[in-house]
This record gives sequence, C-alpha cells and structure tokens, in this order.
Amino acid sequence: MQLNGYYQSPGRAAREAARLTLHERHLVLDRNGQQQITLLNAISVSDELGSIPLTLSFADGGRFVPDDDAAFRQWWQQRHRPGLVHRLERHKRGVGLTLLATLAAIALYVWVILPAASTALASNMPAYVERQVGQQTLTLLQSSGFSDGKLTPAQQQRMERLFSGIIPGEMKHDAVPLRLKVMHFDGGANAFMLADGTLVVSDDLVRMAKSDDALAAVMLHEIGHHHYRHPMRMLVRSSLISLSYMWLTGDVSGIGDTLLQSAAFVHQMQFSRGMEREADAYAIAQMKAQGRSLAAMAEIYSQLQQSGEKESRGLSLPEWMSTHPDMPERIKVIRAAE
Repeated sequence: MQLNGYYQSPGRAAREAARLTLHERHLVLDRNGQQQITLLNAISVSDELGSIPLTLSFADGGRFVPDDDAAFRQWWQQRHRPGLVHRLERHKRGVGLTLLATLAAIALYVWVILPAASTALASNMPAYVERQVGQQTLTLLQSSGFSDGKLTPAQQQRMERLFSGIIPGEMKHDAVPLRLKVMHFDGGANAFMLADGTLVVSDDLVRMAKSDDALAAVMLHEIGHHHYRHPMRMLVRSSLISLSYMWLTGDVSGIGDTLLQSAAFVHQMQFSRGMEREADAYAIAQMKAQGRSLAAMAEIYSQLQQSGEKESRGLSLPEWMSTHPDMPERIKVIRAAE
C-alpha cells in the first residue's frame, strides 16, 4: 500500500510532500527522490483519539502524516491492537470511570501525597539548604524596600532580651538557630519567619504592642512555624507542584529557574489554615508554660486584625476562601485557653 502525505524533519516545523510505501515488516519513505527504509517495529504511531489523524514517528524524530488517514488507520488496526485510550473511548462507561479515577488520583496527590511528601522532605532538609534559602529571601527583601528597623538602641536591646528569653529550651539547640531582625517596611505591623530561622519583625509591630507579653505572643507564633518547619514545607510543596506541572506538560527546560524563584519568594507564600492553627497552638502552650498573659495575646491579635482591615479598606475574604483561619475564630480559641 502506498500513501501520500507530508513529512516533518526532526526539530523543524516545515512540512514537505512525501510518499510512504507500507509492507508487512517494513516501510519505505520517499521524499524528494530519496528513500528511507525503516523496520515497522522501529516506528511509533500516535494513539487513536477520535478523528485526529494518526502520526508516524521515526526514531530520529521525523514525523509522517498520511493524507488518507482512514486507509492507514484500517491497515494499522489489522496489524496492531488499539491502545487503551482508544478502547476506552469506545465505551462511555469506561470514559466516565477513567475521568473519576483521574480526579480521584489528582485529589489523592494534592491532599494526601503532596503534604506528606512535603513534610518528610522538609523535616530531613540539610541545615545548609535552609540557611541558603533564608539568606536569598532576606537579600530579596532588602532589595524590595525593606530596611533596618527605626528603633532606638534601648528599644533594640529590649527586643533582643525579650527574644532570647522566650526561645523554648528545645529550640535553643536547633540545627538552624533562631535569630531576630527588626526591619522597616510599608506593610505595617507584621512579623514572619524565614526558612533559616530569622524572625523578621516590623518596627510598626514593636510600636503597636502594649506589652512584652503581646510581642512574645507574636514571636512564639512565628517560632512555632519554625518548629514545624512550615516555611520549608511550603517551599517544598510549591516546588513539587511546579515540577509536577512541568512533568505533565513536558516543559522541563526551566526547572532550575523555577526552584530558585520558589526559594526567593518563599516569604510571600501564605501558610495553610492548618499551619496557622498549629502555630497558634504552639504559641498558646509556650505562653502558658512561661507564665505569660493570653489576654495580651488576644489583644495583639485584635490589633493586628484591625490594622489589616484598615490596610485592606474593610475588604476581607470569608474563611473558606482564605488560607488563614478567620481572626475572630483564632482570638476565640485563645480566650478559651485562658
């Protein structure tokens, strides 16, 4: 059997007219008077998907698409068992079951496998990796408008003493030690933990707090994030999602850049609601153990809520649309623990 069609050379989009002669064990490709003989088992044929024309792919990357797809399809099916996709496509129940299985697999990966893998990898991450990620993030912050905090020497010394005094005993010997850095930025009163154990506190937060216990509550919440390795878990999860997407789409050329960008922007990733509740529970337990006031913790949370509402001009998302638990609900939990 002879089939006319077009041929695409390896790595080129241009098409040229060609003719394919089919034999039982081999085929002959004729283009521009040049013949290429190839064994049948050395080529691959695309899966049968509806009316999409079949494509023959050669070992060197060249591709041939016959003009008479029906004739080639019939010839190919007589010598080759249809693929799984084609067989499923002929049965509506099979299509439905495959779709449900695919959705179930995606849900399992996103909500079970991915969190478990992120936790395992983050817990066993070498300390030097965490330090490197934290340093890259801090460099990015400094180039994005963050500067040294505008505190007096006395205020800075007070913050250092408070921070050193509230660090739980087991955290003082952590492989990635904690350290405090007071910075000034336009985001208002805020605090967040970097992957290398650097607790960044805004000078606006220091001025907002009415007591040391209020500051200690915020610090212990962020120390809780470090204790559970939340920054690294979020970074690993983000990287795994990016790698999974590139694997599915076949675009692996930007893996290095993607991982570096994920590391650089780790400070912008919001923690999940579960992680925030976990850090809150850690802070409450440590506040109790240190004999500090949970009322002060509830008060500073209320102030942060009001400050956030002011920054967002009263616009807020319902809890089910936010990665953070509803602040009034968090305050309610704190007051219940008093």
